[in-house]
Amino acid sequence: MLAFALLAAALPLVSAIDPPRFPHQPLGNGTKRLTFNVTTDAPGSLSPSTRTLNWVGTGKDGDYIYTGSDGSFLFENIASGESTTFLSADKIPADYWDYFISPDASRVLWAVNYTKQYRHSYFADYLVQDVESGEVQPLTSNSAGDIQYAEWSPTSSSQIAFVQGNNLFIWNDGEISPVTTNGGPDWFNAVPDWVYEEEVFGDRYTLWWSPDGKYIAYLTFNETGVETFRIPYYMDGEAVAPSYPRELELRYPKVGTKNPTVGFELLDVEALKTTNIPIEAYPEDDLVLGEVKWVTEEHGKVLYRAYNRVQDHEKIVVVDVPSGSSSVIRERDGSDGWLENYLYITYLGPVSNSNATYGNSSGDYYLDVSDESGWNHLYLFPVNGGEKIALTSGEWEVRAILKIDSKRSVVYYTSTEHHSTESHVYSVSYKTGKKTALVDDTVEAYWTASFSSGGSYYVLRYGGPDVPYQELYSINSTKPIRTIVDNKAVYDRLQTYNLPNITYHELQHPSGYSFNAMLRLPPNFDPSKKYPVLLLPYGGPNNQQVSKAFNTLNFKAYVASDSELEYITYTVDNRGTGYKGRKFRSLVTANLGDLEAQDQVWAAKELAKNPWVDSDHIGIWGWSYGGYLSSKVVELGDPIISYALITAPVSDWRFYDSIYTERYMKTTQLNPEGYNKSRVHDSTGFKKIAGGFVVQHGTGDDNVHFQNTAALIDLLIGDSVSPEKLQHSFFTDSDHNINYHGASRFLYKELSKKLYEEKKRMGDLKGGHQWSKRDVDGRVERKWKA
Repeated sequence: MLAFALLAAALPLVSAIDPPRFPHQPLGNGTKRLTFNVTTDAPGSLSPSTRTLNWVGTGKDGDYIYTGSDGSFLFENIASGESTTFLSADKIPADYWDYFISPDASRVLWAVNYTKQYRHSYFADYLVQDVESGEVQPLTSNSAGDIQYAEWSPTSSSQIAFVQGNNLFIWNDGEISPVTTNGGPDWFNAVPDWVYEEEVFGDRYTLWWSPDGKYIAYLTFNETGVETFRIPYYMDGEAVAPSYPRELELRYPKVGTKNPTVGFELLDVEALKTTNIPIEAYPEDDLVLGEVKWVTEEHGKVLYRAYNRVQDHEKIVVVDVPSGSSSVIRERDGSDGWLENYLYITYLGPVSNSNATYGNSSGDYYLDVSDESGWNHLYLFPVNGGEKIALTSGEWEVRAILKIDSKRSVVYYTSTEHHSTESHVYSVSYKTGKKTALVDDTVEAYWTASFSSGGSYYVLRYGGPDVPYQELYSINSTKPIRTIVDNKAVYDRLQTYNLPNITYHELQHPSGYSFNAMLRLPPNFDPSKKYPVLLLPYGGPNNQQVSKAFNTLNFKAYVASDSELEYITYTVDNRGTGYKGRKFRSLVTANLGDLEAQDQVWAAKELAKNPWVDSDHIGIWGWSYGGYLSSKVVELGDPIISYALITAPVSDWRFYDSIYTERYMKTTQLNPEGYNKSRVHDSTGFKKIAGGFVVQHGTGDDNVHFQNTAALIDLLIGDSVSPEKLQHSFFTDSDHNINYHGASRFLYKELSKKLYEEKKRMGDLKGGHQWSKRDVDGRVERKWKA
């Protein structure tokens, strides 16, 4: 049985923030309940804001740039508050999408005429502006909103590298020189193709200037032989559908098919001479190239991280630029699971110390995160190879590297040292090994920070569990200089509500592992009553849903709050999820969907032992991997699960992209049985589920293709699953977010209706759900009967 108690008074955080924050999710102090309209149409009214500072390193430490009330750009010093106008409003392009300031702040590169491509990439025109004169010139005269990327040299305001038509160019004070001419639909220079953007780099570029600006390392991608997946767009943004749908032709390598072939090039910027560096770490058909970093203060050495195709073996290779020779300096076998590509490698330079407990070291080092010990920790690695030095250790994990202060030889980072659901900020010296907590890590909380360019100041962000806020600190003081964002308006607004009560738990599983769980109880919870339950997993490899971060008041909070629904929601991070160590996350290797589904069913049964749980109404809802997991839970056919909501699911891993899937499942040749077992293939549980299920998907999903749901529905209908059990909706042209043309509102209403019908199924309710909650603009929803 789950240990449970309503939250009582707790001591606030030690902080000057007003109102004070407490180590639990906000409960509110009013009588209002969250409504469908507020949580779906205007969640921002109850969402804390965050101020992201665009630090600049061209003036005093602590300078950042911001937009003034009149639209002008100003430099302000975060500590002194002194500000100067950088660009007046009349000099700023009206339709700019983004901007990039040159190294000496004498010029600005503007991205205008933006068109989204994939998750991170976009097309645009670029303008170069002289700050003093305000004069603007196009980066190139022949662009038509088709430039893919542009970046200043790190040392010069007269040089820009940019990519157009998959070719790389150098802009040198208005003169343009082509570096490549072979770019085209099947050949990418200095920008990633779809799969490398989505699954490897998480960004829109694959070029890296050397620190001295004299060289550029860049990757090429040859997509010849990579299969094409076609996605039809039936409306294509028009009011009247075209006779023939537009088709997006996407080179999308699926499991077991050909991946793009990666090349590594070095460009001498002055000579405009390119040298190909052979990648010999693995054969080209067994290669995923994961990271590129310069490991020098000039241009002498550049490093790349290579994986085999299934990403369970890696080699770190250093290229000597003058000679073009390569050497493997580090190699690791991770075949007990997989190896993550965290993209944290950073060159530190010479490191020496004499602390006997820390170790003696000299020579050039780089910083990286590795789970070689079984937990993600910070290490120093010699650029020339040799013994590593551990900066952190213990049965907890580093979450993120926030800042490397080379002047003070300090690394700032967040970690789970106090608990795997929390995040606290620390520093560690890579000269002495001394570690310091920047926050009180004995208080349950979720912290992160943003540091000024020179590292003298930082904005500390309290991210939960109570209402977030941000404060400014100097590294030489433990007292805040001032509050940057207090979110008092949101805090006060939440006090007018009677909010669900969120508590955190650790479940002891028979396997010996513990699972983190988050329980959300309806307002005015009465333990003498029985409540229906909605499980809310994601459950994917290395993912985390249960954390002490502020819980957004969205649809998940609504289903607990609505007086006609009042569902308990329950989120459990099953085996395979993140921040519990390598062994825990590796348990699902080559066997996705098995242990995760078993764990969710087990958690449901454990919860059902509580007298306030209605064990006849326990269901599950998931989106993406969560949708897949929900399907696998139904497939198990356990009667503890009485209904399911399945949104944008994977149904067969052979339909998903190769780099993501093979990282966890290996290849179909190595693991044919695993692929057969992992797909949703048995309709028996779908036939038996008492309250039926809903399946939803967008037809324009370029991530988890609609093919997954089409195949799943065909399986179920072909196996005679009854219409009483199966309800399915598709959303025309919607991508993975399902929000095109009003789809999001319909989707959540459909889910709400299903949850109401589930309560009604056993005679708990009469009639239909009354959609009569007032919207934020005062209108009343038309009533309808379920």
